[in-house]
Amino acid sequence: MSKIYTVSQLNRYLSFRFKEDSNLVGALIRGEISNFINHARSGHFYFTLKDGESAVKAVMFKNFASALKFTPENGMSVIVMASVQVFERDGVYQLYVKDILPDGVGAMFVSLEQLKKKLSAEGLFDEARKKPLPYLPKRIGVVTASGGAALQDIINVLGRRYPMGEIYVFPTAVQGAEAESTICSAVKRADAFGCDVLIVGRGGGSVEDLNVFNSESVARAVADCKTPVVSAVGHETDTTLIDYVSDYRAPTPSAAAEVVSPDMSDLRERLDAFGKKLEKAMLTYLSEKERQLALREKNLGALSVRNRIKDGEHHLNSSAERLRLLINNIYGRKYSAFAERVAVLDSLSPLKVLTRGYTAVYKDGGVVPSAKKLCAGDEITIKFHDGDIAATVNT
Repeated sequence: MSKIYTVSQLNRYLSFRFKEDSNLVGALIRGEISNFINHARSGHFYFTLKDGESAVKAVMFKNFASALKFTPENGMSVIVMASVQVFERDGVYQLYVKDILPDGVGAMFVSLEQLKKKLSAEGLFDEARKKPLPYLPKRIGVVTASGGAALQDIINVLGRRYPMGEIYVFPTAVQGAEAESTICSAVKRADAFGCDVLIVGRGGGSVEDLNVFNSESVARAVADCKTPVVSAVGHETDTTLIDYVSDYRAPTPSAAAEVVSPDMSDLRERLDAFGKKLEKAMLTYLSEKERQLALREKNLGALSVRNRIKDGEHHLNSSAERLRLLINNIYGRKYSAFAERVAVLDSLSPLKVLTRGYTAVYKDGGVVPSAKKLCAGDEITIKFHDGDIAATVNT
């Protein structure tokens, strides 16, 4: 008679058989992720791995999930390394995943794309938040390796183009285990130092060498800078995450030095043009001030005592002349009236009558108005127009 198993015994037996099969331990399985759940409280990943015909449940516990460089997503094609085991309680088998690799795409690339997506959603790539670079920076901060070729290139370019700029180096590791933390620290120190602009970067290298500039902490340190930042990592074809969050991306460290520094010849031309413009403005200004001064001198001269006396004299002379003319006019009119009256009186004068052959008789100094007033023997004077004759009345 066959042995009778309980359900638990059957599931346990199958579990043992799965664990004994070396093909099911550390197996590599390709499939597409669906129904993905990132359990917030436990930190475990739960999902289904499927292909065009079948599906299998999978779990990735927190200790393995936390080591991933990216976060799995629904629809992602992956290769998982897992052990196939029976979940005895439910009598189903599932995958216990230890590692996940993107199928056909490197984990580093997937991680970077996910981080780009995350930071972009936060607005750290927005053009509106990018700060303008100063035209004439006094303090130029450089965050890079102290003995690297990148630093020497920057110093050479700045020395040639902009020797008046002050270079402040904030040395840091640019690759290796300590690079991420030291770059963040150097960026923060440079920002607090009071530089006018920062150059952050390094020379060329492999993708792995440059990968520290793709880290989230370095990207956030650059994004948080109050000082304008120019990223300068690798060669022109290299692109890292800080290129997106910085205020300006230069293709090389040498190009970054050119970006932050004005060319001295161009600066001289601009200064000459500015000097001519200033000279023209000053001449215009002085000309206007001279015109205003002349006007004020004229107005002030009109108010001076000397000019007031002069104006008074002119007014007095004018008044005197008007008075003289007025007096002459009055005198002339009075003289004419007088002459007319004299002429009238003259025409009525007795003397005027004498010229016509008449005479006047005087006695005792008075005029004899009638012959009856005379007696014989009276002494009289007969007055002609041209002389007098004494006579004696006979009758």
